[in-house]
Amino acid sequence: EAGSYTVKLGGDFMAEQVVTLEPGESRAISFEVTPTVAKSYSVTVDGLSGTFKATTVPVADIRVENLEISPSEVNVGEPVTISVRAKNYGSAVGSKKIVCTVS
Repeated sequence: EAGSYTVKLGGDFMAEQVVTLEPGESRAISFEVTPTVAKSYSVTVDGLSGTFKATTVPVADIRVENLEISPSEVNVGEPVTISVRAKNYGSAVGSKKIVCTVS
């Protein structure tokens, strides 16, 4: 039906389009909105309703833990093994540069 159609997101006005159609003509109308808060949204378009969920972007959270030095005492010229455990507490794959400094 010819007329002005408005899409609403959770009651907030987001987008509007005016559509003019000949008798019997139909056309797909698309609206694109960008949510700014992670939550479930209610959508209404000219009396039709639906929902979608916006989630946060997954990120990596890599932390270095459990420093171990073995042995703790050596003679000059003997090797010492230094180790840590890296764990990703995030929800996405990621990389982290791990630097060992001995002074």
